[in-house]
Amino acid sequence: MIVTVDAETYYSREYSLKHLTTAEYNLDPRFQPIMLTLQIDNEPAEILVGRQNIQHRLDQLDPSTTALLSHHINFDGSILYWHFGFVPNLYLCTLSMARAITHWLIGKSSLAAVSDFMKLPPKGDEVVRAQGKRLEDFSAVELAAYEAYCLRDNTNCRAIFDRLRSYFTAAELQLIDLVARMFILPQIKLNQSALALHLAEVQARKQEAFDRLSLVDRDTFSSQGRFAAYLESLGVEVPLKKSPTSGQMIPALAKGDREFRELCENPELPMDVQVALATRLEAKSTIDETRTARLLTQARLTWPWRCEPARPAGPAATGWLPVPLKYYAARTGRLGGDDRLNLQNLPRGSALRAALEAPPGHRVVHRDASQIEARMVAWLAGCTTLLDAFRAGRDVYCEFGPSVYGRVITSADRLERFVCKTGILGLGYGCGPPRFRHMLFIGSGGMSTKVELPEAERIVSTYRSEYWQIPELWRVGAGVINEVVSRSGRDPLIRRTPELPPHIPITTSHDAVWLPSGMALRYPEIHWQRDEEAGAQCYYKNTYGGWAKIYGAKFIENLSQALSRIIVTDIALRVYENTGYHPFLTTHDSLDYCVPVADVELWNKMLELEFAVVPLWATGLPLASEGGWGLNLLAAEKGENQ
Repeated sequence: MIVTVDAETYYSREYSLKHLTTAEYNLDPRFQPIMLTLQIDNEPAEILVGRQNIQHRLDQLDPSTTALLSHHINFDGSILYWHFGFVPNLYLCTLSMARAITHWLIGKSSLAAVSDFMKLPPKGDEVVRAQGKRLEDFSAVELAAYEAYCLRDNTNCRAIFDRLRSYFTAAELQLIDLVARMFILPQIKLNQSALALHLAEVQARKQEAFDRLSLVDRDTFSSQGRFAAYLESLGVEVPLKKSPTSGQMIPALAKGDREFRELCENPELPMDVQVALATRLEAKSTIDETRTARLLTQARLTWPWRCEPARPAGPAATGWLPVPLKYYAARTGRLGGDDRLNLQNLPRGSALRAALEAPPGHRVVHRDASQIEARMVAWLAGCTTLLDAFRAGRDVYCEFGPSVYGRVITSADRLERFVCKTGILGLGYGCGPPRFRHMLFIGSGGMSTKVELPEAERIVSTYRSEYWQIPELWRVGAGVINEVVSRSGRDPLIRRTPELPPHIPITTSHDAVWLPSGMALRYPEIHWQRDEEAGAQCYYKNTYGGWAKIYGAKFIENLSQALSRIIVTDIALRVYENTGYHPFLTTHDSLDYCVPVADVELWNKMLELEFAVVPLWATGLPLASEGGWGLNLLAAEKGENQ
């Protein structure tokens, strides 16, 4: 049975989800459940007022036969578990469903926005008038109005689910459940001492960077042109946007520019760059500092005893980390960080990864799909040079070396291999020389380097010549986009679309490309537009307002990431079906589990086998993985196996 719920709780100006994460809010001593609307299937909804009535009704439900539905399941589901001990057989979430279907049309997924889009009754504003009121503060009239508001939310949620249900396979609904469980049923703990030490180190490095920055003219940070030049001097690729007045491409460095915000949220940036960006934003902290402080706050939260594994009763627990992720955060279906805490882009090798620890008697088991996007692009393109190397287990980075450096490159040539690795992993999506130069500067795994633009141009040209099938694939991608334009009833740029290779598992329709998962890459209002300077360009409606450009290589990036996501999340679904375990974290191409010490070798082997399973729609795709286990996430990623 589907049980639709909507919880209303006490909040105030200071104590609200505007200022706190969901976990901070739900575990705060000020937390008070005011009412819960509960509807079983399509029966009349019930209003349960006060903690005692809520607990009594939940105790009457059979969790094993319940699918729990709400518009924000992380919020409602965590309340029902953390405060009332209720864990259903399946979590359903219309917020998640809307992100996959309607978000790309309306740019929002709130209950109010989706209700308006679907012509459902308006949400109302009774919740605004409830600010600062505890249950005992409501008059009978006010409480009745609040109950009607809660009922309307509940009814709209169920109506949204009914309208969106046909877009989802059972597997995708199960994935929504797994994403919810990563948050609602935390498995990993945070090391408070390690976080506090890292925070002190970050603050010290930040101060040193600020001291160096004091030598820079302060006008640099208020002048767009000068700030762009300063970032370029640090090796940063400056994001660009089209000027609404001149039509020319100019730096996208205004505080409201999405591209600039994305740059500021890159945790891999060197501290000097982070501090420069923070200065431009007039911020007091850098991303590394903010995230560490937030994790430290999470680590200090007090949890109800029921959240302590294998403990029927006992004192309150601390240190648990609920992992908030968004289902379908990206157009490609990828998951994304949520709740002011993006755990998907923790810097590789960082102390933050070491601070994520398995509880006593358990270990973290990590498995990473090796070069999955590079393998996917090579498979889509039919690039035999790369495919043969991947299948044979050879070092594709070193094999690219002679073409770049004119000599044999081995693993001992760490810098040269890093450059080649960055090329193999980053140039398959049409990346140009400035972007490639930026990627080398940002680096990964503790390696980075600065190269001049002509050198970056040479390496990019070498890649495209060496693996010529991949640029050909970009042209096929452009043909797919042209086909979508045509199917949308708009005039395509060319009358003859390049033939799609038969092994690529997609179909096109109105404004969408359909994937083997049954989900779609959506490009609302896609059309060609002629630009006097750039020629014909293809655009679609941008979720964030305005128009976004799509071209062959960009589409191949979307497709590769979407297909890679399906492979990894399908692994998680198979493991859950076979073991009952859900991952505590996934970072696009990896899965992380917390398992009993006695089972780590079995789990490591099982995941190795699962990551080697080639989907029926991807015959010939060479898959491989790396992994291990350890006391914490970093140790598991390193394969310390202790």
